[in-house]
Order: sequence, then C-alpha cells, then structure tokens
Amino acid sequence: MQGKILSTQLISGDDGKRYEYDKNDVVNLGDKDLAVLTGSVVDFVSFDDRVAKSIYIISENVNVSGILSADRIRPARTMALWGIGLEFFSCIPYIGENIKLIIGIASFVLYSMAIYSVSKAAASKSLFKNYIITAIIGFLGAFFFMLSIMLLDNSEHVSIGTKVIAVLLLGGIIALIVAIYFYKIHAELARLSGSSLFLWSFWIFVVSVPLYFVFGIFTGFAGFTNFAGFVVSIIVLVPLFVAWWRFGKVEKR
Repeated sequence: MQGKILSTQLISGDDGKRYEYDKNDVVNLGDKDLAVLTGSVVDFVSFDDRVAKSIYIISENVNVSGILSADRIRPARTMALWGIGLEFFSCIPYIGENIKLIIGIASFVLYSMAIYSVSKAAASKSLFKNYIITAIIGFLGAFFFMLSIMLLDNSEHVSIGTKVIAVLLLGGIIALIVAIYFYKIHAELARLSGSSLFLWSFWIFVVSVPLYFVFGIFTGFAGFTNFAGFVVSIIVLVPLFVAWWRFGKVEKR
C-alpha cells in the first residue's frame, strides 16, 4: 500500500485511513530527518489497519519549514546557554550592583531571544507569550511588592504582625501567578525538546527559592545569605543549562 507522511508518527494511506508508525520501520531513512520529509510518498504494509511496517520512501518531499525549524534550534540553544551563563555569573557574591544589573539585562535579552526562536521554530502561539507575561508580572510584582513594604513600614497605625501578614500574602499571590506561567513555559519546553530536565529545573526552583528567602528573613545574616543565594543559583541553573545543551531540534505541533 502507498501513502504520504503526515508527521513523524503518522502516515495517510491511499485507502483513506491513517497509520501510526515508528521511524525504525522506515527501511531507507538513513540519516534523513523525518521532520523535513512531511508529504513524502511511501510504500508500506499493515497487518492490523492501524500500524504501518516495512516502510519505504519512494518519493521524497523536502519540507523547507521543517528544515528551518531544525536549524533555528542551534542559535536558540547558543543564546539560551549564554543567557544562563550570564545569569549564573551575576549571582556571584560581592560583584558590584551596577555590573550585576548590566549582566542581568544582557542575560534577559539573550534568553528572551532564545525563547522567541524556539517559539517560531515550533510554531507555538503560547511559549513566547507566556514568557513575556511572566516577565511583566514578575517586574510589576516586584515593584508593587517593594512599594507595599515601604508604605506599610511608614504606617504607624498598622501592627507589625499585620504588616508581616500583608507582605507575605501579597508576595505569595505574586509568586503563585508567576509560578503558574513559569510552569507552562518549562512544561512546553520539556515537551518540545523531549527533556524532562526543564521540568526538574522548575520544581527545584519552586522548592529552593522560597527556602532561601525564608532563611534570609529569619537569619538576617547577609554574608551567609549571599552565599546561600549563590548555591541556590547553581542548583537551579545547572539542570536548566544541561536541558538547553541537550536541546537538539524541535518539530512543529
């Protein structure tokens, strides 16, 4: 029977049915990438009307958009790795605040470009949008959080306990919203790349960062808190760095 490749897992047969297949059953695939062969004509056999076996590509149709999708990952991966590396460098204790600010901006720009490139390569309508929403909420959240602390601190009619509860409640709401969108970003990256390390990085972040802030609040030991922040950065950024390092290609949804 003959048919056409619809995706890396699906063939449309001439009989009007669709057949699932494994790339290992494509006999003459060689080193070709199935992601760029969408629309190619194949000959195959099927024994249960659902799965294609012994598949031969008899007429190739090179999918240019698929090639672009694969090629865009390389520069995206490079930008992401540089962004993460700069973020790690900016977390080193005792570096000047102005230098940290410059490095942080450069890191954000590079990582944003990486997310945008992956989003375009995967034809994703949600990845970059969720990233921008996260960045905006995070920035505005941090601004209003610090503003609320200043207002409460200058208010003589509010007890210390109420101030603490109000600050923690506001910070918790902001953190929860950011975490939801942060999870969406890492979940989609994990799906597109096939690497669960993106999700591992997210969960490590969720656990370690709150513990770091709690430790800083209750100890007030600035020197050790700075060191703890550096350690947390290593714990969070290392799996994220490895995940991007292993990110080889992405297919359109």
